[in-house]
Amino acid sequence: MIPPPKKILIVDDDEELHILYGLFLRGESYKIVKAYNGQEALEKIAKEKPNLIVLDMIMPVMDGEEFLTKLRTEKKSDIPVIIASVNDKIPPKLLALGNVYT
Repeated sequence: MIPPPKKILIVDDDEELHILYGLFLRGESYKIVKAYNGQEALEKIAKEKPNLIVLDMIMPVMDGEEFLTKLRTEKKSDIPVIIASVNDKIPPKLLALGNVYT
């Protein structure tokens, strides 16, 4: 039996970056799940159960910092998170939440 593909949740408000990630990961047996802000991402996590999250920090509705804080404190989730953002000033408290990479 073939295992289901690993899921990667891309959380970014830029559609062009969603396309770029999709092109880069195509053919690698990953299922890409899209979210355009932190609130949408929290909703999709419950349904999709991703194996990895790629997170932008600057987004409308709910930014990356608020999303990551809620993910770790309210949802008690330890899904690995890669922060991929033009914002190079990542607060150390976010990295201290664990399983967060820049």
